[in-house]
Amino acid sequence: MKEQVTVMKVKIRIGNEVKEYTGAWEDHTLLEVFQELGITQVHAPCGGNGTCKKCLVTVEGLGEVLSCQTQCKDGMCVTVAEEQKSAIAENGNCYLYPADAGEGLLAACDIGTTTVVCHLLDGATGVRLCTVSAPNAQRSFGADVISRIQASVDSGLDKLQSAIVDQINGMLVQLKQKAGRTEDIRRLAVAGNTVMSHLFCGLSPESIGVAPFTPLSLFGESYDAKQIGIEGCETVYVVPSIAGYVGGDIVADLAAVQMHSSVLAEDGEKETLMLDIGTNGEMVLGKSGSYVCCATAAGPAFEGAEIAMGMPAASGAISKVWLEDGKICCSTINDAPAVGICGSGLIDALAVFLETELLDETGLIADEDEVEEAYAGYLGEDEDGTCVYLTDTVKVTQADVRKLQLAKASIAAGIRILLSERNISVTDVEQVILAGGFGSFLNKKSAAAIGLIPEELEPVTISVGNAAGEGAVSAAVSEAARQELGRLQQEMRYVELSTHKKFSDAYMEEMFFE
Repeated sequence: MKEQVTVMKVKIRIGNEVKEYTGAWEDHTLLEVFQELGITQVHAPCGGNGTCKKCLVTVEGLGEVLSCQTQCKDGMCVTVAEEQKSAIAENGNCYLYPADAGEGLLAACDIGTTTVVCHLLDGATGVRLCTVSAPNAQRSFGADVISRIQASVDSGLDKLQSAIVDQINGMLVQLKQKAGRTEDIRRLAVAGNTVMSHLFCGLSPESIGVAPFTPLSLFGESYDAKQIGIEGCETVYVVPSIAGYVGGDIVADLAAVQMHSSVLAEDGEKETLMLDIGTNGEMVLGKSGSYVCCATAAGPAFEGAEIAMGMPAASGAISKVWLEDGKICCSTINDAPAVGICGSGLIDALAVFLETELLDETGLIADEDEVEEAYAGYLGEDEDGTCVYLTDTVKVTQADVRKLQLAKASIAAGIRILLSERNISVTDVEQVILAGGFGSFLNKKSAAAIGLIPEELEPVTISVGNAAGEGAVSAAVSEAARQELGRLQQEMRYVELSTHKKFSDAYMEEMFFE
């Protein structure tokens, strides 16, 4: 006897568009339905655990609900808020390898945990024809690589692969339309952290989530595009990774900035610390021929995820906070009314709170009678306790501070371990390069003030933007670049922080804002 399948119909409104969908969704949450339908506008940084409160939708007759905690019912009418376009670092100030002689089209893609950037390139000249970017379509499965690994087990690897492959296919079509080109792409070069590369290629990242964190592949190879699911393309080259949590994005970063970059001195190579700070904080220290690298579980706090009023760098996000004439001032993206705060604003806010003593060195928000009268008015109370109001509506909670504190401690401790592994002091580091989207908007003075980077290094810190994307562009156009990426993979010595004897002590010490 066949098992009876319950078929449901739901209507989903996104903006002015209303569509009716039919499916076997008994015992499914609305979030799971969105994931199956490829509706990416709903974010779930906590992976659907009901803790981040970011997956809110409106259901007719119920009002505003968490989609991850609401069962799908036949006949539901659901309204999903239109997604605001966020600021994405598409390009970088980096060295680009000269293009090999060739014809046709090439493409490059930086698959970040949070965002995806794709470039279309002229195969003969290497000239960038156009660029498109968007939030990563896998965000409804969680904000960080750990939640994506778990989702690949719980929800199915095929769903996560389809989400990113379908997204990139759509972006490639969009690029060719913008450029007025119709021919197939000869090569697509992809840079991403090791988990993102696994999901893109349809490889299970499950083994990366448990000790000893061993990936199924370290890539650095070319694949038949059809086997992965990329349409209108001949081959896909995936930039090599180093370990489970140091991926092709950091290798592409290094290829884009090492030795060749205009940011390096003409009188020789410098001892360089490179940081790519995102949901997975990756870092490299050294010189050509002698690099040591590691990764820290920074989590999604720097991206504004799992923060009470955190949001991407979209219109209305507080992106800068500063002190002026005894007042806390802030500005928003597009000068729109403040509706939340993004990562760069959070770092600025912590620096200001420390300067005004609204926050002590342990990360505790002060009581009104402990701060100057001029700043006491910024303090308030919410359901979780004391908080600091940046505007009448946007606040930073004590829980937010703790999450940021954990993230900054993991990065700072990682830097200390790399210094010890290189047997050098912080003053021996001659330059710090901030790569990646978050680094593009980060105020280095604020980063130093909260201890994210050592204060001594603030004067020699520069931001180069999306270096991983630039490394992917070089990999697409140049055989020499692909060889260099392979060489860097062999040169970079990986340090596993979870088993490092000095990491726990360094992490605890870096928890303080001193």
